[in-house]
Amino acid sequence: MSAAADPANRAWFPGLVIHTVIAHATYNGVRVLISYRTLELGGSGVVLGLMTAVYSLVPLLTALFVGRLVDRGYATAVLWVGTALSILPVALAATAPNLGVLLIATMSLGFGQLLTTVASQALIPQSFPASKLTAKFGHLTLGVSIGQTIGLPLAGMVADATSGDTAITNALWFMTALSALTLIAAVIVMLRGRTPHVSRAEAAEGAIAPLALLSVRGMKPAIFASMATLAAVDLMTAYLPLIGQQNGLTVTTVTWLLAARTFASVISRLFIGFLTRKWRNLSLLWTASAAAGLCVVLIPVLSQPWTLAILLTIAGFCFGLTQPLTMTWVSTLSDPANRAAVLSIRLAGNRLSQVAIPSAASALTVIAGSGIVFTISGALLLLAGGVTWRNQHEKW
Repeated sequence: MSAAADPANRAWFPGLVIHTVIAHATYNGVRVLISYRTLELGGSGVVLGLMTAVYSLVPLLTALFVGRLVDRGYATAVLWVGTALSILPVALAATAPNLGVLLIATMSLGFGQLLTTVASQALIPQSFPASKLTAKFGHLTLGVSIGQTIGLPLAGMVADATSGDTAITNALWFMTALSALTLIAAVIVMLRGRTPHVSRAEAAEGAIAPLALLSVRGMKPAIFASMATLAAVDLMTAYLPLIGQQNGLTVTTVTWLLAARTFASVISRLFIGFLTRKWRNLSLLWTASAAAGLCVVLIPVLSQPWTLAILLTIAGFCFGLTQPLTMTWVSTLSDPANRAAVLSIRLAGNRLSQVAIPSAASALTVIAGSGIVFTISGALLLLAGGVTWRNQHEKW
């Protein structure tokens, strides 16, 4: 019997979702505050880029190791360490006397996000039957969307409410206090009970090499679909203000357009359980990827506010579906001894896409203009939809 099947333990999953909301509100708000703190300490644009890179670099290098640890039954222990590293680095950033200490805080926070994310995602296939995975992943990623939606405004409001040189420091202390609430949520998650631990030797017997995992039919399309979505979201956030500026849209209009995209993702994740009961998962995934890709390609072409609102709302709804669907796909392609490992590889792919694809796209803007960014990210989504469509015969 899974831990979630026991009525006494049902509170653990809402606790996990609450933990996810608070943690991602922290990550989203603090990353912007760290940029301002970098500038306060005399950092240049190059240093800002370095801060961004190290945040993603540490998870990229350690994801598989963490996944193997979780597969051995240490998900709750990893969650606790990740929780601590979602609180202490924020306080360190608030007190950082120089850029070196701030860099350490940024790296630690990125590692903390990896730990909490891998542990949270892995607890779902360890606790629920395959028929419930997509709905549960949908609830978890709904928590991510809600946290990302509230984190930045909270950090900004606290900073704006404090005048003078201490505004950013005060906002970081506020976010430290907010992130400390994850400790309460982590205690609730403990109601799930312990997962039996597997010895290092026993785990090594069942472990499959990363390249072998990637060679499993369907694994590469699933990871590619996830990578294309994350890159498109990042590029849209970064370059929509430029499209807006070129077409005479105000900052407020662009902000509301991005908010509409985020809200649409929240709505789709609320209803993903209903949608997967009506359509096969792979059919829903390739349709969502392709529809999002078409909308993204059209952004530079249909740049009136009302058309952008329609395009971003549709794309946001589709983005909300692709992430939990790819989580379920990679989980069902692997055996229980390697599930956290494949989820970690998926996360590493996401981090790689968030570094490599925007870098390549931004370089091309020098030659082809800002619209090329949306053409590239839309084309990648359409390609992801195509390769997913080719795997429709799979029984998932």
